[in-house]
Amino acid sequence: MTFMVDLDADHDSPAVRAVLASLPRWLRASPSSTDIRTVAGHVPDWPERLRLAIASAPRAIMLTEPAPVAARLVAELATLAESARVPVVIDTPWAVNPATVIAADRVRAAVTDAALVDVFAARDVAPATSLLAQLGLLRVAAGEVSALRVSRLDARGHAATARIADVPVRLSGVRTTAGTDVRLVLRGRAEEWQLRFGDPAVARPALVTRIDESGETLLPTRYETAERAAWRAVHAAALDGVSPHYTLRDLAADLALVGID
Repeated sequence: MTFMVDLDADHDSPAVRAVLASLPRWLRASPSSTDIRTVAGHVPDWPERLRLAIASAPRAIMLTEPAPVAARLVAELATLAESARVPVVIDTPWAVNPATVIAADRVRAAVTDAALVDVFAARDVAPATSLLAQLGLLRVAAGEVSALRVSRLDARGHAATARIADVPVRLSGVRTTAGTDVRLVLRGRAEEWQLRFGDPAVARPALVTRIDESGETLLPTRYETAERAAWRAVHAAALDGVSPHYTLRDLAADLALVGID
């Protein structure tokens, strides 16, 4: 079934239309559509835009990488969306990447024997936004994070520690224009898992590698951007009510962890 998409003014670009054009049997751009709405998360007033989008009662909403706002505000929006039965899919660059979703069960199973989970991000976005995206990646790929302590968060980068169950987690990042390099490494006694991501706008596949005493094993790659995967999730939510991998409730919980109340 094909759904019409009403693109937010901040989304109506050749790049976004090209992604929609790659899914012609599922999604098509159409102004003033009541099927699917989009909300740009990088603008300061995205919560109010999302509130208005929910009030219009579409079949689903796409929210792209949201900038940090108060956790309680996002929790209120989650309640509003649930009451209106409007699924909201969050396009965050690593949590919804196909490689993350495919590897999640195996990585989560490996966490029980892990000694450390290390996440690093080098990209040209605000460090607070990058930290929030890292927490989303951890939540989907490895498990729920607790006891977050931020030791640095400034214009140049961030550093923090946390835990997944009893396993220590280290998060760090730098803001740079020299290219995007993101990785999650799970180090255990008998095996190591590595997830590596490049520029989320490019369909270069993320690499998922398992390392043990037998050597390295590269999991099958998926040549698809996280953005395209998010659009497929929007279609599934609109058609069958399929719950997204990363929800507004998850976002609110991660914002609360960072201490943005």
